[in-house]
This record gives sequence, C-alpha cells and structure tokens, in this order.
Amino acid sequence: MKEISEELESFLKVLADSTRLEIIEILKSGESDSENLQKTLNKSQSTISQHLKSLTNAGIINFNREGAKKRYFIRDTDIQKILLDIKSFISRYNKEKIDSLVSREISDILH
Repeated sequence: MKEISEELESFLKVLADSTRLEIIEILKSGESDSENLQKTLNKSQSTISQHLKSLTNAGIINFNREGAKKRYFIRDTDIQKILLDIKSFISRYNKEKIDSLVSREISDILH
C-alpha cells in the first residue's frame, strides 16, 4: 500500500507544475517538437527539456523521432480525463465555498 501511495505522490508532483500542465494542454491538440513548445510558452530550451523529461519519465507523454528532432505526444488520453476530473472537482469545490459565503452573508443581513 505504501508503494502505491509513493507512486501516486510522485505522479501528482509531476502534474503539480504550471509549465507541465501547459505542455499537456498544447499536446492535446496533437504532436509538437520542443522548439514549438519553447516558442509557444516563451521558455528556454533547457526549461522545456527538463519538463519534457519529467513528463516522459512519468509516462504521461512520449515521442517519435524525426531525424534529429523529437515530436512529443500524449501517450494515453486518460490523462486528459484525469485533468478534466480534477478541474471539475475544483469547480464544484469553489462553487460550494461561494454558495456557503453567500448563505452566511444573507443570514447575517437577515439577523
């Protein structure tokens, strides 16, 4: 059980980075090379390479070689579902917080 928890923690740490999430978002549209990712995200080559390596090691993305270039793609579309589920959870949680605050404010006004 501890091993599964450690793997989950490691996987979630990979996702807990805005640049890596942006890379995944870009790759949802299709393959891309690191040069395009650099330009799109306005990040250095070394920064993009580091993030691509993390995503590849986590099994989230993979690549095909085209000569000297690598073209990256999302390895398993389930990652898109996972991220969508997380976004939905956050939206519901935020809505509940807002509803609770509104209810308290209305209650305060009425009393």
